[in-house]
Amino acid sequence: MFEPEMISILSPTPEDPSSARREHINGGPGFLDTVAFFAIAASLMLAMQSGGAAVALHWHLFGETTLQHLEQQPRFILPIMGFAYGCTMLIALALFPRAWNRPFAEGVCWNISAVRKYAVLLLGVGILMAVAIQLASNDLPMPKEMPVDDFFHTPLDAWLVAIFGTLVAPAFEELAFRGFLYPALRRWSWTGMTGAAVLSSIPFALLHAQQLGHATSPLFLVFLVSLALTAVRQRTGSLAASTLVHVTYNLSIFVAMFLTSNGFTHLEQLKN
Repeated sequence: MFEPEMISILSPTPEDPSSARREHINGGPGFLDTVAFFAIAASLMLAMQSGGAAVALHWHLFGETTLQHLEQQPRFILPIMGFAYGCTMLIALALFPRAWNRPFAEGVCWNISAVRKYAVLLLGVGILMAVAIQLASNDLPMPKEMPVDDFFHTPLDAWLVAIFGTLVAPAFEELAFRGFLYPALRRWSWTGMTGAAVLSSIPFALLHAQQLGHATSPLFLVFLVSLALTAVRQRTGSLAASTLVHVTYNLSIFVAMFLTSNGFTHLEQLKN
């Protein structure tokens, strides 16, 4: 059983704007920092995707002749995304500590000690979130097919998506939305913690809009996931904690897909 202090990290408490302000006022992501971070990420992603697509289409590296089909190839898009994410993080590590006058991990409230303290609880939260979202999706009008389904044509594609979705995407998304955007919004006194959580979760959901075919129900569920991750980030004061929950949530989904498809060998089962 969990100790009372562990359970308390997810229990509601009165909002304290002054404590929220103290957490970030002495350095850390502000509005301009957040704009710069997202601008760097978007610029690198656009440049690398455009350059990579030009080379791939010219040499027919993936057997595709159109950009639309090429962007549906995990073997093309995922390495580019991973490289762009990595370059963005390296630039952030070099740039922002100087602006904040404090270490990068401290500025984004990485706080790994919270993971050591609450590891079992955080893993459980990630698994329960995955189960809850799956149960909720059974009761909502969900589209039979979505663009993300095109990423699961072969076992290799499925493995690439699973690895990227478990290890790379959660780390970068947490840094972007819970490490930069959420604390930047909290600096605005009129938003408060609840407002900052909602405002940072909207673009998080929209980030997944294209792969979900802009369908309302799946986007709403992603929005709820973001709110839950933000609650973990807020209650623990740790970006590492929300990242672990995010990783566990995604891993739980991919494990379920792995079992359903008999080890990614019968991907047609995922559409049933």
